[in-house]
Amino acid sequence: MAEVLRSFDEPIQDEAGTYHARVIGRAADDGMWEGWLEFVPVDGGGRTLVSPVESRQPERDHLAYWATGLTVVYAEGALQRARRPLTVRTPVEEIPESTQPAPRFTTVPRAPAIGPEPILNPFEVGAKNLDILRQELGALGRGRLLNIIAAYELNPSGQNVDVFTEAQLVAFIVAAVEARLLHSINRAPSRQTETSR
Repeated sequence: MAEVLRSFDEPIQDEAGTYHARVIGRAADDGMWEGWLEFVPVDGGGRTLVSPVESRQPERDHLAYWATGLTVVYAEGALQRARRPLTVRTPVEEIPESTQPAPRFTTVPRAPAIGPEPILNPFEVGAKNLDILRQELGALGRGRLLNIIAAYELNPSGQNVDVFTEAQLVAFIVAAVEARLLHSINRAPSRQTETSR
């Protein structure tokens, strides 16, 4: 509980008014004793001004002794501190809006090739015979081979097939068709036939 340790006989003045000053003390939560000044307007109007803690002492008697040594000049300074306390700016702990970083790469589906319809369906021919597919592709020109690769999306990994020779393009198409046909066969459900009794 706070108590008055000393009252000033002389009024304390500043540009805003005249005050009756008192030294107040109390036992702090940590066991120390802390003292401050309060300024009550002499005319009874306005609010009482309170200074921040001016002294901390280990015992009440030490704080009372400190209060007896205060001068009018000290009280005037404390009045200014009560009127304009120090402003301490503390950093605000910021909270992130995101919980993870953005992906480094964005995957965009490749646009289908715009061009003439392919001259043959490699899956129709390849499903019957891959050798026939190889022969028919060998009879086509470079532009038509590239068109087949684009139209049937035979290059999902995005290899640079533009640098391939025509023979390499034929081999590339046959390998891609064969892989996809094998994949579709492996994914097909197996059928069991009943044996006749």
